[in-house]
Amino acid sequence: MSGPFILAFGIWMLLTADFSRTNALAGLVAAALVALLPKHRFSAWQLFRLILSVLIRVPMAIWESACIVFIPHPNERISTEKIQHPQNRWSIFCQSFIITFTPRSLVVSEDDDEIRIHSLEPGDPS
Repeated sequence: MSGPFILAFGIWMLLTADFSRTNALAGLVAAALVALLPKHRFSAWQLFRLILSVLIRVPMAIWESACIVFIPHPNERISTEKIQHPQNRWSIFCQSFIITFTPRSLVVSEDDDEIRIHSLEPGDPS
């Protein structure tokens, strides 16, 4: 219960941007209700791994943003990648989120056990 609770409370506080006691209490109640929902449970460890992987990829995202600004990326490519754990919705979310987090790639769709990725590549336009 702690993973969904922490995530829901964090999103509540970020979206409302109000750190008063009343809003924090309302956020705690809303987060508890969301955490009690039976679907899509995940642990605090899975949430920690996602946050850690985002923090590790922030420098890479900044580098890719600078590359897009200074180096032309006229080539587009659509590729497919296997989903690591197709039966686990949290795993699919994490994999899609990390791919989309980087500036030169975007998850377009998800089918059975593959995801389609649209990406920009440097080079001469063809």
